[in-house]
Parts: sequence; C-alpha cells; structure tokens
Amino acid sequence: MSGARKDGHDGTMNFLDVWANWDPDSPPFVLDGDREVFLSKRSSDAVRICRSWQEAYQTTEFCAPGGFCARGDTRLHLGLLPMPFFGDLRRASVYMLFLNPGLGPYDYYAEYEVPTYRAAILANLKQQPRDGHPPFPFLDPQLSWHGGFRYWHGKLAGVIEQLAQQWRVPFAAARLHVGSAIACIQLLPYRSVEFKDADRWLRRPLKSVALARSFVADYVVPRVHSGEAIAIVLRKVAEWDLPSHPGVVTYGAGEARGAHLTPSSRGGNAILEQLRERRPATR
Repeated sequence: MSGARKDGHDGTMNFLDVWANWDPDSPPFVLDGDREVFLSKRSSDAVRICRSWQEAYQTTEFCAPGGFCARGDTRLHLGLLPMPFFGDLRRASVYMLFLNPGLGPYDYYAEYEVPTYRAAILANLKQQPRDGHPPFPFLDPQLSWHGGFRYWHGKLAGVIEQLAQQWRVPFAAARLHVGSAIACIQLLPYRSVEFKDADRWLRRPLKSVALARSFVADYVVPRVHSGEAIAIVLRKVAEWDLPSHPGVVTYGAGEARGAHLTPSSRGGNAILEQLRERRPATR
C-alpha cells in the first residue's frame, strides 16, 4: 500500500492487515491488543456482552428507556462485531472520520440470524470486494432493511441525487459509484447506542485506536495532500488531530451533533466537489 508505513504500535502489520487477520471466533469480539483493557474488572460495568439474538431480546431491560439498546445506553456492546471502517480504504477519494459506530436492537438480529448480513460485514472488515455490491455496505440496497442503510442512505441521498443529475445517470448507478468512492473510519471500533467517555476509552492504551490514528496520519493525509482524496472530520476533531489543509473539512461542535452530509452542509458540498468530475463509466 503505497504512501503508508508500517504502524509503529505493532511494528509488523498496518491497520488493514491487523483487521483482515483478526479472527472473530466468539464473543467478546475484541481486537487482541485491546482485550486486557476491555476485560479488566475496572471496565466491566461499561461493556455488555450478549452472545446471541435470543440472549439480547430476552434481556429484562431490552429497549426500555435508558436500558439495553435504547437511548441512553452508553455501554460498548462486545457481543457485536467491531466496525473500525466501511468502504474501500485503499482507493476511496472521500474519507469520513467519526468517533464510534452506533447500534440498534436490529444489529443483534442481523449478526446472529442473517448470514448474508454477517458475511457482508466480515467482507468489509477483510477488505474483500463482493461482485455487484458497493464496497460501502450501507449503501447496498440489499441491506436496505437494516438501520445502518437508513442512517447512511439518509445522510447521503441528497448528494447522490445531485451527482446522478450532473452525471446524467440513474440514481442507482450514482449510488453504486458513490459507494465505491467513500469510506468511513471510526476512532473507536466498538459499538454503542450513545457514547459517553466516562471510562476515558480514548485515553486507554487501545491498539485499535492507535492503529486508526496511524492509518489516517500515514495514509489518508498524504493522499489528501496529493489531491487524491479529501477528509471530512465529523466527530472528535481534536482527537483526530489532522493538519490544516483545503482538503480537510472539520466540523465544529454544532455541526458535529447532527453530522449532516446534505448538499448544503460543508461536508456534503465537499463530497460533491470531490466527486463531480469522477463520473462513472457507462456502457
């Protein structure tokens, strides 16, 4: 992977290699270098580990206000696969930097009961393209029943529509092309309904966080400087610590709350400008 050096935290493998070689054998689904931190006694009240869809929905607090998988649940759910990134990270021309992936009760059902969904998430984790599917899984119409599609498609539909008009292609063709051009990187790969850093996860010696920061600094930033890509920092701008550059869009506190990517938002407009001249090839 040109432009990237080996990650200093590990010394032998970079961000993508580590996740591609990680084996999600059984819960808790934690990167090996993070395991000691997450499974320590000190962290036990801040994480939740369910090992099946049945165990999840039979929880007495399931979807109760402030309870399991409901608004106010700040625990990190380690019974679900980590999601450190989405999309083709080697070739993306738009990188969106977030804090950590969200979740809903549908995630337990999807991962434990729908093999095709789990296969799509694992293919993304290992950066293995699937023929006929966009590298960004949550712009794949075959996953439109999932909350992740609703979230990401809702954010990007306006941008996709404008690009479809400018490129003079059907919306579906524009969506597929955008799904090949964008990527999302999470600072912390473990999932929560809401994030409250009372346990100072970002200050712990988590290998996953160090790898994400290193990949952005060593691979994404050089691509931004060369004009190959742009970076949009939607959450935790200070933690990502990117240099000032015309190709780096950083959201302030007010913008970060909504993390909007509509055509009228700064991030959405930047995506339009970046992809405008990258019209998909037509037969």
